[in-house]
Amino acid sequence: MPVHFKPAEPPARAVRRICQEHITEALARLRRSRHPAAVHGARKEIKKLRAVLRLVRGEIGRGVYRPVAKALRRAAGHLAATRDARVMFQAFAKLAGRGAARRFPILHQALQKNCRRETRRFRNDDAVAVAKRLLRKTGRRMAGLKIKASGWRALEPGLKQSYRRGQQAGELARRQSSAENFHAWRKQVKIFWHQLRLLCPKWPSRMLTDKLDRLGELLGDHHDLDLLQQFVAKQGENGEVVALNLLIEARQLKLRGAALKLGAQLYAKATATACQRLGKNWSNWHGRHRK
Repeated sequence: MPVHFKPAEPPARAVRRICQEHITEALARLRRSRHPAAVHGARKEIKKLRAVLRLVRGEIGRGVYRPVAKALRRAAGHLAATRDARVMFQAFAKLAGRGAARRFPILHQALQKNCRRETRRFRNDDAVAVAKRLLRKTGRRMAGLKIKASGWRALEPGLKQSYRRGQQAGELARRQSSAENFHAWRKQVKIFWHQLRLLCPKWPSRMLTDKLDRLGELLGDHHDLDLLQQFVAKQGENGEVVALNLLIEARQLKLRGAALKLGAQLYAKATATACQRLGKNWSNWHGRHRK
């Protein structure tokens, strides 16, 4: 079950507890870093940490937020290459379907070789040690975290900002349909999704979190295909590259269409209206569980 705010728990205590739980889980996964899935899991925990901090960014101040956010970005960055190699191969296998190795033998071999190379590089350098050190440092910083505001007043500004940024990123992706804009939108969607799951895992807005999760998956698949296309472009011009690019472009077109349609529904309300409703749901849920 995902970690979340507890009824009547002061925001500062909740944030300290949740951050420590995510750090503990990330470190546990890094102890199993010979398994690519564990490294990917550690990166997910770091993303959740960043979402927590975004939620209370205005309350903790730039002096605390900026160095911690920078450290977490560095930690995630050290774990990125092996993840990218793995998801590119997975995206290729899913796109090409059964017989992928037979239809695209050159690209299949190149992607496999890239996975092995990045895995060896990851195991031979100090990426895990650096990430662990940054996470432990973040844990020490979080231990003394202070938040003055209480209840919804401590959380509403950060949630409003996340919703607004997701809304703006979606509009930009709609107007300028570039891979960069869709990836930027995905980041904002995932942050907002993580934050809603923190506030309560089973509140009346569960349908909203499920739809945000789906939107994040659509945009994530789009980004993975973009990484694959960038890799394929480096393999030179041949029939396999041309054929796979056609598949990538057709699939991304469908993903963009589905993402824009769903995003228009999720971000249709004005920021104040959307967050006012979320605040009411949050207060009702916490009120019931205090009794």
